[in-house]
Amino acid sequence: MTTLSSMCRRGLHVTWLAISIAIAHAQGPAPTPFSSPIGSPPPVGKPPETPAKPHALTRDDLEAFLDALISSQIENRNMAGVVVGAVKDGQVLLTKGYGYADYAKKKRIVPSETLFRPGSVSKLFTATAVMQLVEQGKLDLDRDVNDYIDFKIPSTYPQPVTLRRLLTHTAGFEETLKNLFVADAKSMRPLRDYLVASMPARIFPPGKVPSYSNWGLTLVGYIVQRTTGEGFGSYISKHILQPLRMERSTFLQPLPPELAEQMSNGYKFATDKPLGFEFVQAAPAGALSATTDDMCRFMLAFLGNGTLEGATILKPETVQQMESRQFESHAALNATGLVFMQYNMNGITAWGHGGDTIAFHSDLWIVPEAQFGFYISYNSAAPRPGGGRGEVMRALFDRYFPEAPTHESAVDTKTAQDDARAVAGTYESSRRSDTTFLKMTALLGESTVRPNRDGTISIDSSKNLRGQLKRWKETGPLVYHEVDGPEKIAFRRDANGRVTDLLIQPAVLAAQRTAWYASKSFLMPVIGVSVGLIVLTVILWPVAALVRRRYQRPLFADRTNRMLYLSSRVVCLAVFVWLVLLAILGMRAETDISLLGDAMNPWLMTLHVLAWIAAAGILLLCFAAVRFWRTPALGLWLRAHATLLAIALIAFVWFAAYCHLLDPSLKF
Repeated sequence: MTTLSSMCRRGLHVTWLAISIAIAHAQGPAPTPFSSPIGSPPPVGKPPETPAKPHALTRDDLEAFLDALISSQIENRNMAGVVVGAVKDGQVLLTKGYGYADYAKKKRIVPSETLFRPGSVSKLFTATAVMQLVEQGKLDLDRDVNDYIDFKIPSTYPQPVTLRRLLTHTAGFEETLKNLFVADAKSMRPLRDYLVASMPARIFPPGKVPSYSNWGLTLVGYIVQRTTGEGFGSYISKHILQPLRMERSTFLQPLPPELAEQMSNGYKFATDKPLGFEFVQAAPAGALSATTDDMCRFMLAFLGNGTLEGATILKPETVQQMESRQFESHAALNATGLVFMQYNMNGITAWGHGGDTIAFHSDLWIVPEAQFGFYISYNSAAPRPGGGRGEVMRALFDRYFPEAPTHESAVDTKTAQDDARAVAGTYESSRRSDTTFLKMTALLGESTVRPNRDGTISIDSSKNLRGQLKRWKETGPLVYHEVDGPEKIAFRRDANGRVTDLLIQPAVLAAQRTAWYASKSFLMPVIGVSVGLIVLTVILWPVAALVRRRYQRPLFADRTNRMLYLSSRVVCLAVFVWLVLLAILGMRAETDISLLGDAMNPWLMTLHVLAWIAAAGILLLCFAAVRFWRTPALGLWLRAHATLLAIALIAFVWFAAYCHLLDPSLKF
């Protein structure tokens, strides 16, 4: 029984992890709760006491460095292709393509011609558009956005949703996934229709809790469209792309014929079949298609304080506002600007954004202090969604901007041990859904903080690239630095002194402590055992029937007991079919993008019906258990099994209700 329940628990985890991955990498930088999109390679040996001498940031040196690192990634990780672009001191330093835009046809990537999908890097263009209108006095960052739209965002909290809160991901919306991507051009709907149909619940007071939101940035794009009277893609083209002479970039879907011919394929693995063009319904959040040369021009414009070659898209003070700390979770951690995210690497500040579609994984960031910008995009998910861009960026900074040695003072051991016990517990991401069945993904994505004897802490979801758990050392009051690594996290106490939040950088989400009864460490074993018993009952049902027939030993002489027995097995079968359908759905959702949209509806309706059959079956199984206990002739095992089965079904139905799997709603 233990083995079976473990298998069932693992099966549920894998099924929903597939959907969780789709959420996590759909148009996000989607950082994990404990590392930014710019990751770091595992340390090798003890860090040097003196900083390495920085290499000269020249085209030749940068190209040689990238050739070695990226070529190795492509060869060892089954990737199809990568593009990079670097700018320095107002000029393009390097653009280069590695691998193939079409792996089967061995079509090479040409940085000036081949289009990639930079995903949520698109949000920088949306933010630029809205800030242009702020400059013109047509929009106010701190005004209720209901004043700008033709539908109503409910007044869940006294504080209004504003553009500033949307641009800093602090509007308080829950996660929403449905129709973020759609299967084809015919499935695309007007922005307003998408926004109204997919409107997420407000689960946090605005301005308090960061929770990365694609829906929120899509709303920003719709406000641009409403305010100007122009289609969103047309506005971006006319007021950003054309002035910057980004001539091979567009938000249009499908692509114009002249650009479609140069669009790179997207892959899970290079040797797999291409995934096809990804239609992003939430266009302002991630629909850009662009060449590397064009992305370099965008970086140059921001490094030029909004101006490139005489074309001005923003005023210098607006650029500075976008690249300043607009929201912070903790003073010791990196913050967010207006869509731009802050990264402090080796003591130098960069501002940028990551982006992921199902296939493409990208990062763009600029370093105003060094007049340097870098863009990288992978057209393959490969073994780890994200491609390996974090390795490239960390290695690049270590090479050209090495950090001077610092000696952070650790707190004393006794204090560290006490604090480690105080922060220990289970935390769930604020980027979650509380009102739809996606609540299950938040449960599976919970992270557990554990204290170590030496006063450091470990987090079960925080691993380095070797797959080893990172350790975190306290360097200030509830501020922790990764041991032999660059990352920082912090914890926050409430007014009563209880640790309630785990804070990451940049501040696009947080992790909130969960109660023990709502944690995966409690719920998953309970549900695993319950599901295991139900599944085992279904599997052994025909086996037991054959054995009884073989030895001519009928189980029941009483007709009522026989009907109760058979009916209870039918209820268990409904649960079993529910689990099988859920597993199939999870596996198919990885490759069939339509299942992230309306194509999911028949599946959800079927799951709802089966779940309600199970819920109705509780009365039947409880009645059977009571009746069987009043029939001693049935034997102890059969009576005990009937009782355990009723308890298991109650646990399963409660879990289904808790995760909104009994809700008739088709939203997610």
